[in-house]
Order: sequence, then C-alpha cells, then structure tokens
Amino acid sequence: MESPVCTRALIFAAWWPVDHVFPLAAVFLLASSAVGAMAYMRHLRKRHSALATDLETIADQRREAERALRETEAIYYSLVETLPQSILRKDLEGRFTFANKRFCAELGRSLDEIVGKTDYDFFPNELAAKYRADDRRVIESGRVLDVVEEHITPQGDTLHVQVMKTALLDSDGKPIGVQGIFWDVTARIRADEQLREKNVELVELARSEHQAHEARKQAQSLLVQNEKLASLGHLVAGVAHEINNPLSFVSNNVAVMERDLRDLLALIRLYRRSDHVIKQADPKLLEEIEEVCDRIDLDYCLDNFPRLIDRTREGLRRIERIVKELRLFARVDEGEWNEVDLNPGIESSINMVKGYARKKGVHIVMDLGALPAVRCRAARIHQVILNLLTNAIDACGENGEVRVRTETEPDALGVRVDIDDNGCGIEPAILERIFDPFFTTKPLGQGTGLGLSISYGIVQEQNGRIEVQSTPGHGTCFSVHLPIEPVRPPSPDGSGEHPLADERDGPTTTTPTPSLTRETVRPTSALKRGDGAT
Repeated sequence: MESPVCTRALIFAAWWPVDHVFPLAAVFLLASSAVGAMAYMRHLRKRHSALATDLETIADQRREAERALRETEAIYYSLVETLPQSILRKDLEGRFTFANKRFCAELGRSLDEIVGKTDYDFFPNELAAKYRADDRRVIESGRVLDVVEEHITPQGDTLHVQVMKTALLDSDGKPIGVQGIFWDVTARIRADEQLREKNVELVELARSEHQAHEARKQAQSLLVQNEKLASLGHLVAGVAHEINNPLSFVSNNVAVMERDLRDLLALIRLYRRSDHVIKQADPKLLEEIEEVCDRIDLDYCLDNFPRLIDRTREGLRRIERIVKELRLFARVDEGEWNEVDLNPGIESSINMVKGYARKKGVHIVMDLGALPAVRCRAARIHQVILNLLTNAIDACGENGEVRVRTETEPDALGVRVDIDDNGCGIEPAILERIFDPFFTTKPLGQGTGLGLSISYGIVQEQNGRIEVQSTPGHGTCFSVHLPIEPVRPPSPDGSGEHPLADERDGPTTTTPTPSLTRETVRPTSALKRGDGAT
C-alpha cells in the first residue's frame, strides 16, 4: 500500500543528491510503512468488531432457533405421543420411518425394532398386502383415505379401527412416503350395532303395539257388532211375531176370499147367461142390473179379480219371506249338528240358483276339492252359501262368471269355501256397513239387508270366519273358513245342542278371527258390496 508521503519522497529524491537521498528515503519508507500498518490495524479492528457483532447475532439466532425447536419438539411430542391414536410414517418402499409409542405398544415392539421394517414383518401376508395397496393408492392419488377397518392384533383379537392416511410430501411437493393415524373404534361400532338392534326391537315393539291396538279395535268392533245383533235380535223377534199373527189372519182370509170369489164369479157369469130370461120376466130389472154392471165395469172386474188375488198372494208370500228372514235373523239354530261333506250341499245350492244365473247371463264354474267331514249345522251353512251365490250373481253383469272353490285348509284343521265373482266389486265408501242388519244396496223391494248379517251369525256360530277380497270394478271373493271341529261352549241343559239364539234372544257373541286382504272388511263389519248385498 503506497502512502502520499512516499510519493512526495520519491519526487524530492529526483533533485536531491544521491548520496543524501538514500538515508532520507529509508527514513521515509519506514515512516510510511508504520503509518500504513497503523491504518490497517484500525481497519482490522473495525472488521473484528463487525464480525464479533455478526457472531453475537448468529449466536442469538441459533439460541432462538434451538428454543423454537425445543418448543416444536414439545408440541410434536404432545401431539404424537400423548394423543390416544397410533401414528406412523413409511417411505415409498413401505418401510417404517417413524412410529409413536402407542403404535409400538400395540405391536409389542420398540421403535428401533419397527423402523426399517414393513407391514409384512408384523401382519399376515393378506392383511399386509392390503395395507401396502392402500399406501400406494394414497401416494398415487394424493387423496385422503378415511375408512373403518377390521384389524387383527398380534394376539389374534379383532378390532374395528378408524384409519386415516395421507401422502407425505417433501419441500417441493413430491411424495416421499405415506403417513397415517388410526384408533380403536370397536366400542363405538359395537354400540352402533346394539343401537341398530335396539331400533329393530323398537320397530318390532311398535309394530306389535300397533297390531295389539288394531286387535283391540277389532275386538271392540266385534263386541259392538254382537251387541247390535243381540239387541236387534230381540227387536226383530218381536216385530216378526207381531207381523206374523195378522199375516196368518190375512192369509187365511185371502184363501177364503179366493174360494168365495171364484164361486161368486161363476155365479155372475151364470146370471149373465140368463139375461134374456130376466128381460122377458122384468125388463126394468134388467135395465137396473145393466146400469150397475156399467157403473162397476163388471167385465173388467171379472177379468182382473183373479189377477188381484194372485198379486195379493204374491205380496203375502213376500211378507212371509221377510218375516222368515227376520225370524232367521233372530234365531239361526235350526238344524242338527252332524258331520257332513259340504260339497254335495254346495252342488245343491248351485243347482238351485242355476236358473237365476242363466236368466242373468252369468256362468257358474265349480272347482270342488275333496273335503273332510265337517261337524256343523249343514242346513245353516248351505243357507250362507246360497246367499253368497245370489249376491255374486247379482254383482255380475251379462257374461259374468262366478267360481265356487272348496279346499282343505293348509293346517288340515278346517275347510274353505270361496265364492269368487268378476262383478262390480265392493266400494270402499260402504265397506263398514255391509254386515249391518237391514243394510242393502239393492233396489227397494229386492232385498231386506239381512242376508249377510244372518250369514255372519251362522258362520260365527261355527267359530268360523268370513274373509273378503275385493277390487272395485274387478270383482269380489267371499271366503268362508270353517273348523272341522268347532269349539262350542256346553249348552245350558248339557245336551250338546247350543242354539245361537231363540225368538227372545239375539245372536251369541262367539268371536271369530277376522282376516282381510286387499279392499277387505272384517266379519264384524258389514261387507260392503256395490252389487246389492241382501
């Protein structure tokens, strides 16, 4: 480093004598070197001071970084080692690079024994292959795996484990492995299973309660129906008795009137043949007779009196039929209890209505299966069949079909009679009234509304039931179910005969088991037919 002093010394030396210059130059050189050294020392001191400051700053930064690292390690330890979850990391080859203490405890290995190993070193091959496939899928897709799996512990226990896995990335965002966390959710899964089981039990309980409620409603309906029938039985028995007494007088009187009128008409015709005799004997009398004949229109009377008598007799027969049905409604105990095959009686009932069906354009098909003998009042049962057949025919239009089937019940404890028609069906709006006494949808004069009520009482007497399947516009099927051996309470006199009712009593309250499908009505409710039930 060259100082200004040295420079001036050299300039001065150019004109200073040489012998004088060298000593002086040496002095100047020494002085210059000293000055330069002092300046350099000052520079070094400044650099040293700055370096010391930098070193102190670096030391402070290092201490701060070490403190932050300790805090981070504490937080990491708190998260990784104290949470009740197992945590692990693996590299791209599936080798463990880290595992927390909980995971180590579950495997029963130390961290040193785990790091560098793979799942194949700790789990069955099939399970290890699954874990490896999950790791690859997470690394390749970059998506989070969040599932509940079954884990087999080294002790052979099965656990339900919630598993979450994500890809492990470097600072450039490239995958370098996979990290995962999982925890035991066996208690939760079992609680969920128990909850589902309890829910199923609750649903079944609710269904049972609903069924019990419906059964109570049906029982109440049965009770109401039977009370109605019992009360009406007393009323109807009295009405039938009151009608029957004067009806007997009228019938007897009509018979006498018919006989006398026949004689009287014969006498009048005989007198008319003697007009010429009267005219010769008393012309004025003949004129009076002819005047009266014209006034009463004798020719009309002679022609119509027989028809009037016939119509009167028809009216009486209808009244007698109504009274008979009223009496049957109040008393359905006619007939003896016997073991019979129902098929012959059913064929007889069908033969009785074939003419009526033919007139209506309805075809009757029989499909009668072999039946065991049934202990019943056969006449009463055939009355039920006849009534249901008539209703079915009335329900059908021209070219309609009524199919009658009989079969043994699957449990072989009873028989079943189906009367199925393809008629107008049952309207839901009137389903609850068809078994009601006196309910009918037939035109006035064509039905009393007692047929199904009587049928209900008869079937009930047998401990049977009536089922109805109906679709409006498509048809109706009445099914009569009868036990082979009806369970009947002993009769009051111990004779084995147990009449349902007498003229003073209504039907008994034996409760059948109702059963319904489609648009159906229970035997306790009136069967609603749009075809005019009787």
